[in-house]
Amino acid sequence: MGKLIKSLPKPSVLLLFLPVAIVLQLMHVDGLPLFLVSGLGILGTVTLIGKATEEVAIYTGPLWGGLLNATFGNVTELIIAMIALTKGPSMYPIVLGSIAGSILGNLLLVLGGAMVYGGMKFQIQRISKTGANVNLGMLWVVLITLMVPSLVHIAYHVNPEAFPELTAASADLMVEELSIVAAIMLLVLYGLGLIFSFRTHRYLLMPDADHGETAEWSVKTSVIMLLSATLMVAYLSEAFVSSIEHLKESGTIAMSEMFIGVIVVAVVGNAAEGMVAVWVAREDKMELSFQIAMGSCLQVALMVAPVLVLTSYFLGDLMTLAFDPFILMSLAAATAIASASLADGESNWLEGTMFLVVYLFFAMVFWFHP
Repeated sequence: MGKLIKSLPKPSVLLLFLPVAIVLQLMHVDGLPLFLVSGLGILGTVTLIGKATEEVAIYTGPLWGGLLNATFGNVTELIIAMIALTKGPSMYPIVLGSIAGSILGNLLLVLGGAMVYGGMKFQIQRISKTGANVNLGMLWVVLITLMVPSLVHIAYHVNPEAFPELTAASADLMVEELSIVAAIMLLVLYGLGLIFSFRTHRYLLMPDADHGETAEWSVKTSVIMLLSATLMVAYLSEAFVSSIEHLKESGTIAMSEMFIGVIVVAVVGNAAEGMVAVWVAREDKMELSFQIAMGSCLQVALMVAPVLVLTSYFLGDLMTLAFDPFILMSLAAATAIASASLADGESNWLEGTMFLVVYLFFAMVFWFHP
């Protein structure tokens, strides 16, 4: 047991906020105190998830390790969003913001941080060109798919006179239908992407380097840690969402609703894979870092977002894929800079810095957005 405790990453000490969150809920203390405590507790929990999946990646290799890390990292995001959906349409903007924020965070913040941290030690780090081009191509497909219902919604409500054949009700119905079709198509693309990565073209995406690592945990220990951390995340996420709802209603916090969704919720929900991606880049395992960041990014866009849309449909109030224009702009910018920098299969610290600068700029935009 002592050896296991010593092997835990230092940020996992934030798990001590779990009992504090339980006490606050029992005392019916809501709002900012619960928001901070539950958020810190989630960060500690996802750090534990990150460590466990990193251990499993040593046994499975970077492809399966990246998928596993992205999946369990996005469990937090999915649980937070699912709980928010049950609160009703008033929370939909935050859910949509968290979806976009996860894509931006993984693509710009996580991957950029990994490129900088690894690039400070190694001049050039390499990833599979095939994997980079395929993933970036899928990212462009995601962007185009998300833009269609969003632009239909924006175009009609900005200038309804330009569409005399449409009423407000028929325009909204069109956006809803497009969102459902987009969700189904994205899920199909996600499944095909998995077949490509793990069956038909697996040999092209596996890196040649063998780092010869030894796992600190057994597979059994890692699985137990993953399941335990997921249960803790589920509880803390409910407290986190409740505190956000209370803050929205009371208006006691200066952050905009968009900033909460795109930056705060997304960063908290994706901290696990983010930390692992940055850590392994320092060990010259940029392929694993790329698989984690890009895998999580695409998983949110191709699996989490469609699942949330279809779930909201069955809950009775459809959440459409109609994003704010600033969010669409940020997603387009992130996709463009990633395509320009990663298509050659190489990375360095300056390219990573560019990723971080773009992310920080849009974070400020969302902070001031009404």
